[in-house]
Amino acid sequence: MSSSHNTIKILVVDDEKLIRLTISAKLKVAGYTPVAVGSVDEAVSLLKSGTDDFCAVISDIMMGDMDGFVFRDIVRGIVPTMPFFFLTALDPEEGSGFLRRIVEDPISYYLPKSVATDVLIKRVQRVVASRHVAMFVERKMEEDRQSLELAAQVQRSLLPIRAKATDLGFYTTFWCPSDIVSGDLYEAVPYGEAAGLYVLGDIQGHGTSAALAMTAVQSFLKHFSDRRGNPALSPCGIANQLQKFFRTSLADISYMTALICVHDVSRHEVTWISCGAGDLYVVGNGQSINANPEKRGNLPIGLVGDTVYSHADEVTTPLPPGFVAAAVTDGVLDISRDTDGNEQLTQERFQRLLTELAADAITNAACIAIPHKVAAAFASYGYDNFHDDVTMLLFGARNQIPGIFDDVIPLTPEDVDAVAQKVAAWCDGHFLPGDLSARIQIVIAEKLMNIYDHGFDERDRQREAVGLRAKIVRDHVHLTVWDYGTPDPSIEVAAGDSSTAFELVNREMKGCGRGRLMLRELCSGVERNRYRELNETIYHIPIHL
Repeated sequence: MSSSHNTIKILVVDDEKLIRLTISAKLKVAGYTPVAVGSVDEAVSLLKSGTDDFCAVISDIMMGDMDGFVFRDIVRGIVPTMPFFFLTALDPEEGSGFLRRIVEDPISYYLPKSVATDVLIKRVQRVVASRHVAMFVERKMEEDRQSLELAAQVQRSLLPIRAKATDLGFYTTFWCPSDIVSGDLYEAVPYGEAAGLYVLGDIQGHGTSAALAMTAVQSFLKHFSDRRGNPALSPCGIANQLQKFFRTSLADISYMTALICVHDVSRHEVTWISCGAGDLYVVGNGQSINANPEKRGNLPIGLVGDTVYSHADEVTTPLPPGFVAAAVTDGVLDISRDTDGNEQLTQERFQRLLTELAADAITNAACIAIPHKVAAAFASYGYDNFHDDVTMLLFGARNQIPGIFDDVIPLTPEDVDAVAQKVAAWCDGHFLPGDLSARIQIVIAEKLMNIYDHGFDERDRQREAVGLRAKIVRDHVHLTVWDYGTPDPSIEVAAGDSSTAFELVNREMKGCGRGRLMLRELCSGVERNRYRELNETIYHIPIHL
């Protein structure tokens, strides 16, 4: 018997040494490993240390330093599911009410101090066996969770940077797994001299199998980023290459719905193919374009082995300046108001939100924030239950707006310095005072380097993007920074509460470098907003001090 139980530890707490020795001896006979202490303080210290995985606690009710029921409350705060045996010499017939207090807790049990050894062992065995199995399951689940988190890190490392802006155009993304790992993927690479290739995929199924397939497909898509892609391949050609990959490498394992788009910036058009996915959305100027009036498309990739994609499946849609194209996975329309998924987001409401928010963002050079503001708008309407992975990929031409500077840069010290110089040139071009240019550069450097130093770890910071916008508003320049760093919940404030936000931002910055006091002198106010995982910080910098 001892061989089956000798690794199961039970914590015994009693201020009488004889009782501790007696109970410990009985437990040892049954093959358990008792750990006996004479005070609650010692017991709490052992439980908090986490060095011992106890399967149960046996405790006296009447102890000199603390009541046993108070001790149980402390244990519940450390290990909520710990079985708790009250060992007491109190007579339940005396009307003390302790039995009622014991059974109020569903995993607490009563044992008289005079209990026979066989009765003690039977009661302990029944409860501890259940707890031991539960602990085993918890450990396995924790191991699985850690494995999934590692897989999620691999997935994230394979995805391209979340947002980017070049002379060819821009893209911005929202990628939200419903669990730790995701079956959704996206790719964005230059394609030829004046085009960009954008791929959005949704692997069938959930969990580990979908995540593994996603990782394989994402790795395969890196082939198209070599040598600026192969512009000889149209969207249907890329679909056929993916089809071949699925049939040779992922046969009978999974299939994928996909949108494959080539954005020709010089022609102001996007040629795309739907492989079992929803249509591309094209919106701008407060209106939407019917991107696929002929309802072209074909089957999901890998679903049927002999599927061949052709130019007849492709669609060419105008993408004029001031418009953006949006590819979304079907998880968007699985978002619901209720946890059962009955009241789901409709396509009409999604398209209306996208159209409205895109129009505002394009006008105000805030395109990087579109998918995150859309996701935040879902929640404002009560649609905050995600039942599937949700991914949004938006792209379009750069829209130069008079009087506004905007850019999206990788989060590296070199890019921070380069964008500060660009903003300085923008100030000069608008005949703004020279000292204002210097002040703006200081704010940019301090803010972005703080994000670089504190918002990400070494693995992530090299792959993150930051959006910047400078806009003249009366006698100020409003400098907006969008970043994906993890915010401090203690400084979240309502949009527009500039004075409070300014003080809280400075409090956040305390002890993090010279920039905090300097920003107090350079800015008349700071606004902070949060759209899902995107932070928006707006610095109000006076043109004249």
